[in-house]
Amino acid sequence: MFKKIISTLKLVFIPSERNNYRPKFLDSNFLFYCVLALFLLKIISFSLFFYLPKTAFFADISKALLVELTNKERESTGLSPLKENFKLDNAAFLKAQDMLNFDYFSHQSPQGITPWHWFLEAGYNYQIAGENLGIGFLDSEEIYKAWSDSSSHKANLLNTRYKDIGIAVLKGDFKGSETTVVVQLFGTFKEEINKEFKKESENLSGIESKEEVTEEIQEENQQEQEEIEEEEISPQELAGFEEEKPIFYQEAQMDLKFNLFKFMTKDYNNLLQIIATYLLYGVILGLVLNIFIRFDIQHEDLILKTIFFIIVFLIFIIAEKNILITFIPHNLGIY
Repeated sequence: MFKKIISTLKLVFIPSERNNYRPKFLDSNFLFYCVLALFLLKIISFSLFFYLPKTAFFADISKALLVELTNKERESTGLSPLKENFKLDNAAFLKAQDMLNFDYFSHQSPQGITPWHWFLEAGYNYQIAGENLGIGFLDSEEIYKAWSDSSSHKANLLNTRYKDIGIAVLKGDFKGSETTVVVQLFGTFKEEINKEFKKESENLSGIESKEEVTEEIQEENQQEQEEIEEEEISPQELAGFEEEKPIFYQEAQMDLKFNLFKFMTKDYNNLLQIIATYLLYGVILGLVLNIFIRFDIQHEDLILKTIFFIIVFLIFIIAEKNILITFIPHNLGIY
């Protein structure tokens, strides 16, 4: 069995008398079908940039990826990751909505409202705060790269004093054309300073009173447990529980779609690049073996065909997602 496998591999990859010094890997239509498959998969990836912004998942995916990219860069420099804060998310949404409502793209509104107004409006009493803005992007990595390449924006991304992050991605009419705005907020809540003080204050409370409270809680929990055990569930109530199952099923479907779209926007292109790279290595190795194993026996058509596929795979690898995005007309801006 093992000898048969080795013999087959030699026939496919190694030029020999058995295959007329034309290895099947290079001589067959296998590489053509590989190129065709990669091309079709690349079209799917490219078309996603037009389709995804129209879906309900676009904002959530962009938010999740921007938080992930921010924390990934922070951790790579030894900084602690930021925690997504609901109040900061809300503040970012209010700011994004205000920019679309009043057609401006700036930290300060035409009415003179500063970014810090939205922090307080959302109930985030900050000790320190920062803001990054973006507009017109098609991809989370595209706008993150723009922020990372800007010294002032990167200072926010890697600020050691920030603890929380909040992001809003909002699509709407901006100066007569439909576009997407993104607001990324950073901050540290004032109460963070008082945490240790509060802990010390709690430790000063009497031991006896704590024990009394604990006993009361235990008694209440025991009574509730006894009531639950004695309670009978009617058939109507059971039917009610069954009726809720489709809701959980719908939520599972939504999660599946979200994860699928997230994979398509983040890891899908990287996977295609890896496949193309390994195919390129295989074709180059095949060409070297084909030329040098029997230097006196050369097939020009096979060598030219192999060189053609090397060029095709190289173009495929070079034409990565970030380069393809530049061919789509859109105005990307940061502030």
